[in-house]
Amino acid sequence: MKLSLTKDWKLLYRDLSVTENQALDVLEAKDFIDAGSLPCDAHVPLIKAGVIQDPVVADYSYACEWMERKSWWYRRDFEVAEKDLACRAARLVIESLDLFAHIFINGRLVGTHQSCHFPYVQDIAKYLHAGKNSLLVRLSMGPEGVTKGDYDYLADYICTEYDGGRGDRGEKARAFLRKPQYVYGWDWGPRVGTVGIMKDAWIDFLGDAVITHVQPITMEAKKDAKLRFEVEFESLLPISTQEAWLTLDVKLEGKAVYTEIRNVLALSGTNYVDFAVTLPDAKLWWPSGAGAQPLYTAEVSIKTAKTKTKSDPVKFGIRTVELNLEKYGDNDHRFAVRVNGIDIYCKGGDWIPADSIYARVSSAKYRTLIAEAKECNFNMLRIWGGGLYEQDEFYNLCDEMGILLWHDFMFACTLVPDNQEWYLELVRKEIDYQTKRLRRHPSLALWCGNNENPMIFENYLKADAKDRFSGGLHIYNELIPSLIRSNCPEIPYWPSSPYGGKNPNDNEVGDRHHWGDCTMNPDMEKRITPEAYDLVTSRFVTEYGYIGPCSEATIKKYYGKNPMVHNDKIWNLHNNTFEKATVPEGIRKHYIDPEGLELKDYLQYARLVQGLMYSYSLEAIRFYPKNDGSLFWMYNDTWGEVGWTIIDYYLDRKPSYYYVKRAFEPTKFILRAAKDKVRVMGINDTTKEKSVELEYGYAGFDGKFDKAKKTVLLPAFSKGIVLEFSKPKGDVKKGVIYARAKDAPLAILRTGPFRNYAAADSSVTVTKFETKGKDIQVTLQSSGYSHAVSLGLPADIHLDDEYFDMLPGDVHTVTIRDAAGKLEKTGVKPRFLKPGKK
Repeated sequence: MKLSLTKDWKLLYRDLSVTENQALDVLEAKDFIDAGSLPCDAHVPLIKAGVIQDPVVADYSYACEWMERKSWWYRRDFEVAEKDLACRAARLVIESLDLFAHIFINGRLVGTHQSCHFPYVQDIAKYLHAGKNSLLVRLSMGPEGVTKGDYDYLADYICTEYDGGRGDRGEKARAFLRKPQYVYGWDWGPRVGTVGIMKDAWIDFLGDAVITHVQPITMEAKKDAKLRFEVEFESLLPISTQEAWLTLDVKLEGKAVYTEIRNVLALSGTNYVDFAVTLPDAKLWWPSGAGAQPLYTAEVSIKTAKTKTKSDPVKFGIRTVELNLEKYGDNDHRFAVRVNGIDIYCKGGDWIPADSIYARVSSAKYRTLIAEAKECNFNMLRIWGGGLYEQDEFYNLCDEMGILLWHDFMFACTLVPDNQEWYLELVRKEIDYQTKRLRRHPSLALWCGNNENPMIFENYLKADAKDRFSGGLHIYNELIPSLIRSNCPEIPYWPSSPYGGKNPNDNEVGDRHHWGDCTMNPDMEKRITPEAYDLVTSRFVTEYGYIGPCSEATIKKYYGKNPMVHNDKIWNLHNNTFEKATVPEGIRKHYIDPEGLELKDYLQYARLVQGLMYSYSLEAIRFYPKNDGSLFWMYNDTWGEVGWTIIDYYLDRKPSYYYVKRAFEPTKFILRAAKDKVRVMGINDTTKEKSVELEYGYAGFDGKFDKAKKTVLLPAFSKGIVLEFSKPKGDVKKGVIYARAKDAPLAILRTGPFRNYAAADSSVTVTKFETKGKDIQVTLQSSGYSHAVSLGLPADIHLDDEYFDMLPGDVHTVTIRDAAGKLEKTGVKPRFLKPGKK
């Protein structure tokens, strides 16, 4: 029997000097406040009670720092029936405690815990009695338990924003704390020290046996798929054997496809049973864009003389995944994710926790973010190592929507004390737990040891081993590989991101974080010039980015009740610390001098520049023949800011969202100049070969075209040069070189900044406004060349395309999602930029 402890929690806080020794006094306290349900970070009930203001708004994060100097006491009373006390064990499970925890049952200390990355599990049967019982948890944030003397030998190797001269964010003690590293501040988020019970909690009253793990493994992904189900169960008879009957049921869409019953002699403690299964006419799981995502369900029940119980249903997909590292030449290898024997070009972004208070990320927010990634033509997210192992809902949604996961383990931008046994033991338990927990998800494509640690500290880690301690290398190079080999050898492992080649950020082997050449280059011109990305020769890019602001509506939200003033204290607090005047200089280069612009115009130009930088760079990276993946930094936000993302904290799309969506379209063309020629790369990410009629040439702003047509063949899952033609003779300041085809976005050869075009007139008119089911379709026609065409609707209204370019005479239909009955034709007011016009 499972007793849920999800609801009805209470909370109080005391000074840190009130320790575990005062637990009985705390139980008698009268000032507990309602904490509601789990997950529960202490900030949330305090916001609700009016004790603090939300730290992601304005500059209120500073006013919450007192919370780091308190102890936090969570209480949950619960009833236990007499019959429950006859159990073999009563296991208390608290999935995530952030951070230093003392756990009490009925006032008695039963255990401690110091990692949020694996559960606290304890048999508490002997502490319970029939009737009312109390669970009390004392928590503190963590830094108070680490002294300068503890971390001093590591201090030079723990990255902080304040060390980089970028404000006051950071915490040296974080290297010793097994909790999300970002909560003490990063370039893109504030210091909001978290504390609380961050996932669910319950008590399992156990009989003679219990199923502990069910792991489906695809051995062969083909029509008659071969699978192995590894079943782990526990017999709770300490010195006796017992007869047990295991039943494996496999279903697809609720219909049984396989059942097997097996009798085993259960030995005391942990038992393992494997089921070898062949499923005829198997439905394979594929990443988004490469096929469907059918999910099977496996359930295992166990019956003994006195017990009958079953596992929670385990959803899984039938698929294989591997890393294709085939050799091109010496120190030159491919880096491609292969699913079901097919190399998949990986498209997506880096995922960070979706809130500074990560426990309050709702199922609805997870669903929106993953659905938006799929809509944006992503097939991969990289879970960054400074965050956390997410809630189950996140991984289930990625399985459902076909989003592959590159999953860092939770180490980022610091050396760690792997020379200390207590730390290694915490990490060992964490990795063991998380690999077992997450291995069944078909979305999990690759485990990665850490974020950037070998790259940042390359010189130190290359030093003679006598003169240094491992700093984490023992974890990434020995501990993690051994645990993956034991728990999930079918999932590839990569020691770090970036990693590969002689140095950790080489181009010729492995993955690369492409920062210093462009956005973080001291030369402003290289930061804001998209053509700099044409020099990328990386096998797989896992980080790079460009900064842009949110909408005015979003900025008003994170200003709270304060007046919005460009470049005031709040603006600069919510401005990424790496921005360094990049945004206004990008506006100047590509559109207009930023001085004197009204805020709405400043924001719009800045947002278009971010879109340009992302679309051009993603296409440039893919244009390199040996590149097999492009992930940008970063997809989502932890609060509202002028930052890297394409979807903001409040879930509004930035214009860059649409630019990225077009860059990731499954069928598309990319143009690049090669002396007096134009090379056209054709891309087909779909499962079927396509024969496409391609129109290409020159479109003058005056409406005159110099064009030709050719039928090109695009094999399934391919990219390659499909056409090369001579540069048209038209003036590239008075027109554009282009290529286009049905069901592919317009491709334009960039020949310089938009502001350098000669002046030309254009208009965009609405020619049709039709209701199609729940949606509205709007058809537009352009008289001339119209740049960044938008329908002028609020950012929270979703369209299938926006901020696109139209050639003279073009007709383009846009679908407005779920707008039927909510929007009139008069509400659509197309906005766009004309060449040479400000």
